Amino acid sequence: MRATVESLVELGYAHTTTQEVQRRAGVSRGALTHQFTSKAELVLAAVDHLYGEFSASVREAAAELPTEPTARIRAGVELVWHRFHGPLFVAAMELWTAARTDAELRAALLPHERRLGVQLRALAMEVFGEEVATHPSAEAVYQVLLTSMRGQALTFALQPDAPRDGQHLKHWLAIVEAFTARVRS
Repeated sequence: MRATVESLVELGYAHTTTQEVQRRAGVSRGALTHQFTSKAELVLAAVDHLYGEFSASVREAAAELPTEPTARIRAGVELVWHRFHGPLFVAAMELWTAARTDAELRAALLPHERRLGVQLRALAMEVFGEEVATHPSAEAVYQVLLTSMRGQALTFALQPDAPRDGQHLKHWLAIVEAFTARVRS
């Protein structure tokens, strides 16, 4: 799985081949094809594996967040934002871009993304706390934050040295503070 993710991150989807993954992993072609019948199946399994590691790291970090809602949300926004800088994000972007023109990958990716979306919402409860996560407007705020973070993180693909803690982080925190005020009222 690690060899697949490393290939996606280093070479991109187009140059990640089963032969390249086989070479990186040091396994035989038969061993690889016995487990994965297509490139799409292989890369999705690798992203699932990486997402499991990602979830565990978020849960561990969330356990250390403050319990007071405003402080927890502020820390939670920063926690989530920092996760947009790792190999999971890069690998996911490679797959999303490739799925635009690869019908087989798109068909495999859509149910995968729906399942991950449900898992991410459960993870948001752990990060932001039950009081905030169960608020009727929480889903809308959560979607705005995630899509905005995803868009901002994409800019770093072209500007890898740009500061990661710019105005966008202040804007997200302002949104969260306004939402927190509504939760308490």
